[in-house]
Amino acid sequence: MTTELPDFVALRKRYDDETFPTGARAELRRVAEPDELALTPALYRLFPGQRPDDRHLRLAYLLPWCRHAMKAKPLGAQLAEAKVGEARILQTARAHPPLDLIQLRRLAMHIEPIVDWSNFGRMLWFWNDRDKRQLVEDFYLTKFTPAKGAKK
Repeated sequence: MTTELPDFVALRKRYDDETFPTGARAELRRVAEPDELALTPALYRLFPGQRPDDRHLRLAYLLPWCRHAMKAKPLGAQLAEAKVGEARILQTARAHPPLDLIQLRRLAMHIEPIVDWSNFGRMLWFWNDRDKRQLVEDFYLTKFTPAKGAKK
């Protein structure tokens, strides 16, 4: 059974569109945990005609906090550039659901990243140990890669 991935960039555009109610945006920002979204009308406005599952909840949970730009740096790299402590990154990667997403959203709220939703959405859609490892690797590769022209 192959299911087609949603158009994550179009989803972000729908959220930003002036036809998406301001109150619905506020509802998405106010929820404390991903599971609370299931009882929020904004979720069903965001995914009209669909029966949202956990993957949809993950997308909607992070959607308000991550803007979109094509070819943006990975979130892990942006966290390193914002000088977020490595303990927070590792804590997020080691946490189990739903705490891992709650901590990821707190990090996003802290730095307000601009992500490429085509990649970031795919990461959230599958959100597994491999995606968490990618977040950690992007963080460390950025943190410990010398700047161009820097002396060793």
